[in-house]
Amino acid sequence: MEGDRKRLVQVVVNILNNAAKYTRDGGHIAIKTELTEAQVIIEVSDDGIGMAADLVTRVFDLFAQAERTSDRSSGGLGLGLALVKSLVELHGGAVTCSSDGVGKGSTFRVCLPRLKDNQQPGDRGIAETDPRICADSLRILIVDDNMDAAAMLAMLLEALGHQVLVEHGPHRALQRARESRPQVCLLDIGLPEMDGNELARRLHDMPETRDAVLIAVTGYGQQNDRESALAAGFDHLLVKPVDTQKLVAILAGIGTMASGTKS
Repeated sequence: MEGDRKRLVQVVVNILNNAAKYTRDGGHIAIKTELTEAQVIIEVSDDGIGMAADLVTRVFDLFAQAERTSDRSSGGLGLGLALVKSLVELHGGAVTCSSDGVGKGSTFRVCLPRLKDNQQPGDRGIAETDPRICADSLRILIVDDNMDAAAMLAMLLEALGHQVLVEHGPHRALQRARESRPQVCLLDIGLPEMDGNELARRLHDMPETRDAVLIAVTGYGQQNDRESALAAGFDHLLVKPVDTQKLVAILAGIGTMASGTKS
């Protein structure tokens, strides 16, 4: 197959770390690969604590592991598995999870597209194999008072090669923007003290970020929400949970334009 080696290693490591976290001392973890005509399959199974059926359907979602780990000191909110899902899908693949129930272990299965017999893998990474993914590194400022959501988004964008800054308050974000001059700002609308629309207006008024691309991230996607965001100066609006493919496509377009400007 062809893909970004570092990101695929990250996928496997995150799944293995998850298996190790939820398998008791003396337990077992197995990893195997399988080839079909169309796919390369990586499977990681363990005989650890397992999952109830309702968690299996949500395990790759942000916050999904909170209930699962409420009584475990290791804790965690599933950021690693959410990142796994995003990276696998960006490679054109899919990841699934299965478990026979609590105390009966879990199995994670990653399916990635296999090169055809007449194709040879090159030395290109994700960015070159799929123009939607990441054309050029961008300087991106994320502003979200939800620390876990901001961390998840930052992990994904950093994994794709971008330079990411994170702030949780609007006033600190304005100061950071003056200092770092981000090319892209991803702003949550529901911020404390100053909402994302007002923050967007102030960023547009600052010479350091006047030309930055502003992307609104909101839990509401009604027409009036979109109109308010556009009136505030946002270039794009994404509804939570953020569609990773759509965000990556937007950033790829910005990266291409930035490269053209440089040249």
